[in-house]
Amino acid sequence: MLYKRKDSPYYWYKFKINKRTVQRSTGTSEKEKAQKIADKAKADAWDLVNETYSYSWEQAVTRWMNESDKRSLSSDTYMIQWLEPYLGDKNLNEIDNKLIEKIIQAKLKETGKTRVNRITTLIGSILNKAKKEWNWTKSVPHIRKFKEPSKRVRWITREEALRLMRILPDHMEAMARFNLATGLRMRNITHLEWEQVDMQRKVAWIHSDQIKNDKALPVPLNKDAIRVLRQQIGKHSIRVFTYRGNPIDNANTRLFRRCLKEAGIESFRWHDFRHTWASWLVQSGCPLHVLKEMGGWSSMDMVMKYAHLSSEHLAGYSEMVSFKTDEFKLVRNGDIC
Repeated sequence: MLYKRKDSPYYWYKFKINKRTVQRSTGTSEKEKAQKIADKAKADAWDLVNETYSYSWEQAVTRWMNESDKRSLSSDTYMIQWLEPYLGDKNLNEIDNKLIEKIIQAKLKETGKTRVNRITTLIGSILNKAKKEWNWTKSVPHIRKFKEPSKRVRWITREEALRLMRILPDHMEAMARFNLATGLRMRNITHLEWEQVDMQRKVAWIHSDQIKNDKALPVPLNKDAIRVLRQQIGKHSIRVFTYRGNPIDNANTRLFRRCLKEAGIESFRWHDFRHTWASWLVQSGCPLHVLKEMGGWSSMDMVMKYAHLSSEHLAGYSEMVSFKTDEFKLVRNGDIC
């Protein structure tokens, strides 16, 4: 607000900020000029308040967890707990390149570069959201990333799979065979409900909130999948796969790892059943765009890691540079120099 006092020829401004009254002379008797001075003083005052007060890392983490995708919550929680000694007492404006580098070096002493990237990616995600969506901080430090080695797709042969099936207990064998028949992720199998299955139409479906790309996935059921489902009928009213009448939450257990060891299969996780399913399909001639749709991947980039397992689609092109039989005869007879 602009006003004039009896004892001064100049305009004065007056405003409140954080319950504190600011009242000063503009030093000019021109109203338009005085208004610009008052507006700038008010803006500067708010900038000073924003610089003085900063949201804390703890506040940012709390909001992040509340807004986080529930499917990634468990892994985020573990990493946030690990970061507590480094960021727990910090404000967002105190997190700079020096502190980030300290975190990187500390994590490198415990694990490899891939895991370090997971930690720094989480930090960057929280800070970027605090800046771009919440307006809680003005800047985000540059966070360097390590180049990660490309990983070989882990899959097993049909002979290895059969050997493992003979060793697995009944409830695990059923889930493993269903996994190899459908390529579903572990949680989509352990939490599969009968209402998601239509055995007459030979299809199951995964709801959009149960899959990574948030797009509902229809799942064709082959003979092996139908055979497994028939064996589960009557065991539970809601869940398809159970153990002693109770729902199963996790299949990648110590028991599963013991069975793998007994079967002589190394470096294999339950999720690798999905890789095995995809690898078998590609080796049998399944086009990559069909595999993408069947597996519910969001992009072809996710499917290209299986491309090397089949070269049938390239065979026709390779023949374009081959010699004809009569051309070789001419060379052998000396008719071509």
